[in-house]
Amino acid sequence: MWLTGDIQVVHELCLDLLADLEDISAGRKESESWEGNAWAAELSSGGVDLQNLWRDVLKAHYPLPEARRVVAQYWRLLAEDPDRTRAVMEWERENGRQHPYQGL
Repeated sequence: MWLTGDIQVVHELCLDLLADLEDISAGRKESESWEGNAWAAELSSGGVDLQNLWRDVLKAHYPLPEARRVVAQYWRLLAEDPDRTRAVMEWERENGRQHPYQGL
């Protein structure tokens, strides 16, 4: 629900999320906070904690490896779009580095 509701089909958002997950996994970043249309997320080496912004009962925790795997699968779904190359090139230009996720 978080991916389809907040990341939607926006390549750049998915690339940002993949980069944050990879940076946290590699120890380059300790944590990151996300807030979208319906969900707030806290990313750390301990995993991803999700909280729905509208319904307190909707929350979840996912281990970091599982979150990385699912977001990578979601990227592959989005990457079927021909704009993916442009999105990756723009992300790398704006961030001044190669995207850390190698499955682009």
